[in-house]
Amino acid sequence: MTLTVPRRKAHKAGIDLPVVGLGTWRTFEGSDLDTLRQVLRTALESGADLVDTAPVYRTSETNLAALIHGDRRFFVATKIWESDPEAVDAVFADQLRAYGRSSIDLLQVHNLNGWRRNLAWLDRQKAAGRVEFTGATYQFDCAFGLGGTRADLLHIVTESLVDFVQINLNAAEIELAEDILPAAAENGIGVLVMRPFGEGELLASPPPTEWLRELGCATWTEALLRWVLAHPQVTSTLTATSRPEHFRDNVAAACAGPLGPDEAAEVARYARSFHTSRVRR
Repeated sequence: MTLTVPRRKAHKAGIDLPVVGLGTWRTFEGSDLDTLRQVLRTALESGADLVDTAPVYRTSETNLAALIHGDRRFFVATKIWESDPEAVDAVFADQLRAYGRSSIDLLQVHNLNGWRRNLAWLDRQKAAGRVEFTGATYQFDCAFGLGGTRADLLHIVTESLVDFVQINLNAAEIELAEDILPAAAENGIGVLVMRPFGEGELLASPPPTEWLRELGCATWTEALLRWVLAHPQVTSTLTATSRPEHFRDNVAAACAGPLGPDEAAEVARYARSFHTSRVRR
């Protein structure tokens, strides 16, 4: 039996999205398009129609666009990185051609790079009907020597300058739950979560199986994913994979529902203790 993921409302945008979406960072770069096509088919069958990518993800966006060219069943979230207006225009034109679309569902300012100018540009594209929804992503301050800060992100959220934000949030890195999540909820802004597993680092040292069973989880991956979903302000969490069976596991975890407060606190304590020990080495 195929499970169908729950959906949550992004109030400002006025749409709902699956609580689990498909990320493509480092996972859609391969040349095995048949396997990637199976991942996408698995996502659609489970109702997880949200896919997220970016032009700077090497060949990931190229592969994704080729596989879903002209297919409007997918909600495509992608990004702009450049800050030069002519370069932004050129990249966006390439994206529209690659996806075979006249508009992109969600276009995000990548890591807040040139966010003031690029948000104004996004608003113009939205008014022209070439972008359905606008967003901004944030991993850490001045990411990769560019972009903005957490304070900039909070300003964007509190001033309701976008429809969605995408943030770094997992059981070991919980800081943005303190201010960004409440502000997003207050302003109805949808929240996409990147790196729910810390790009795999948190999976390197899972807790004992018996401990997980006491939490009501079969695997550490399930516990980490359900920890993210325990935050009602989160619209969707993005899980990057190139393996259909892994995505099915993520769907099953989402269908199990969010962790309760006590269980979520236990998961965070374990994840942060492991994360802190790695940082100290």
